[in-house]
Amino acid sequence: MRHRVLIAFILLSFLIASPISALPRSQSPEHRAAIRRCNDDYKAAVRRAIADYKAAEKSANKQTGLARAESLAHARRAKDNALAAAQTAKHQCAANAPK
Repeated sequence: MRHRVLIAFILLSFLIASPISALPRSQSPEHRAAIRRCNDDYKAAVRRAIADYKAAEKSANKQTGLARAESLAHARRAKDNALAAAQTAKHQCAANAPK
């Protein structure tokens, strides 16, 4: 009987302790501000990349044939590169944020 009570107590303590340890830690105001700035910079870079792509697509649609296909392909590659660079910059910015 004592063993069952002891085992039940241990299991209950694990069930109660695990959610408490999983609670998010509060971050400093400087860290939150830095992360917010990183996210804002990322969103601005994405908007800029999409706007540049749409402008390039609009001008490419005025062309015909192979020139149009090359312009569209170049615009897609430029957009993909810009988005990848923005993602990398966001990760580095978040890593360099004060704790």
